Amino acid sequence: MASLTAFVTSSAGFAHQAGHHLRHKGAAASIHTAEGPTASSAQDASASAMGSLTTAAFAAAAMMAGVAALRPRVSVRRTERRAAGVCLPLTEKFDPLDLGNTDAKMDRYTAVEIKHGRISMIAVMGYIFPEIFRFPGCEDFKPGLAALGSIPLEGWIQLVALIGAHEALLKPREGGMGLYDYGFGTELLDGQADEEIERKQTVERNNGRLAMVAILGLMWQDGSFGASPIQMLKTQGFWGPGVDYFVQDIGICQGNMCALPNRQSRTALRATDQLSSGMFIEIETYPENPEMSPAVPFLRYPKVLKGWAGGEKGFDPLGVTDALPVYLVREAELKHGRVCMLATLGWIATDLGARFPGEKFQAVQSSVEAHDKMVQGGIMGPFLGALATVELYSLWLILKGFFGDIVRESGDYFVGKQFMPKDPEKEQDMRLKELENGRLAMLAFSGIATQAVITGKAWPFL
Repeated sequence: MASLTAFVTSSAGFAHQAGHHLRHKGAAASIHTAEGPTASSAQDASASAMGSLTTAAFAAAAMMAGVAALRPRVSVRRTERRAAGVCLPLTEKFDPLDLGNTDAKMDRYTAVEIKHGRISMIAVMGYIFPEIFRFPGCEDFKPGLAALGSIPLEGWIQLVALIGAHEALLKPREGGMGLYDYGFGTELLDGQADEEIERKQTVERNNGRLAMVAILGLMWQDGSFGASPIQMLKTQGFWGPGVDYFVQDIGICQGNMCALPNRQSRTALRATDQLSSGMFIEIETYPENPEMSPAVPFLRYPKVLKGWAGGEKGFDPLGVTDALPVYLVREAELKHGRVCMLATLGWIATDLGARFPGEKFQAVQSSVEAHDKMVQGGIMGPFLGALATVELYSLWLILKGFFGDIVRESGDYFVGKQFMPKDPEKEQDMRLKELENGRLAMLAFSGIATQAVITGKAWPFL
């Protein structure tokens, strides 16, 4: 169409020039020669014909240009190249924690992801195929997680030897695509376009990611119900067990009254009022003259606080102890209070100039910058490791006490109990003092940290 338009346009220009030349020649001939009216009329007719041809050529060119403009333009779409493993809805590598901040780290994490994906794909197939096919001699092996107890010792030795040999002897091939390229099946990629190779790599990674989630779900379901998913499909249908399996331990509540399964632990019985001897116990009733909270007179007194230090005040306006055992709530309150008492003293001592020996500690100018200085000095890692060890021991004690395996009260780590008064009333008073000092310290530390950051000054912020 463009060539035709150019041809018509050039032809129109040539016709216009020829017509102008003929008109000029005809006018000159009528002046210098003595031709008759007939010859003059013929020349005028020829000039008029050329002018008409010129006009027609312009009109044809305009029509051609309009038709060309109305026709849709065909554009060549280019395939956007992305990194292997990146697909919609993501448009770039997903690394919110910036773990792969260097090329070496990213290559390692890529290889780890692909290896876990490949193992998970094999594991998922291993969960399904024993229901269809068994190797000779393995007919009595149980499926799913139960297979771990069916494999004899010599079988475990063979598995460990095979996996160990694979990890120790098999290395990535030189000049390959990465640490995950062991040279198996790469001949299938020969002659493939780069886009197709990237697509196949993305497919492998997505299948591996799905398999990692799938194997976790298969093992969780197997461990929860005692049967592999394939077995459950055969015995209990597609939907699995009834809904009672999931709701049998959920309390039945109406208003402020809840019926819960009777748990035979000292802590649970202490946190409730057993009003009947059946399977369930009620934690709230509707007496005619309810006891009101001394701290919040317009609210009912939470009965679960009776017997606990500070419980005589009955302060629980949000009803936290209606949903959580007092044992756990008091454990959290004491731990936060103790940490904040130490933190408040540590903040004030640091602002007053107290430092541990050592250049790293002496370089700290204020408590606000202490955290960053310790991170830079490499102190924060061992410090958090020590805290994690204490927290694990603390969690073990808390759970043992909660389930009644040991005799333990909230906040009791069996350290310093020899300093408690022997008199029960004085002991209760000492517990109350610790509780109230911890509550004050939680407020104090929040205020100190906020004021230090806002003012930029050291304690006492004058």
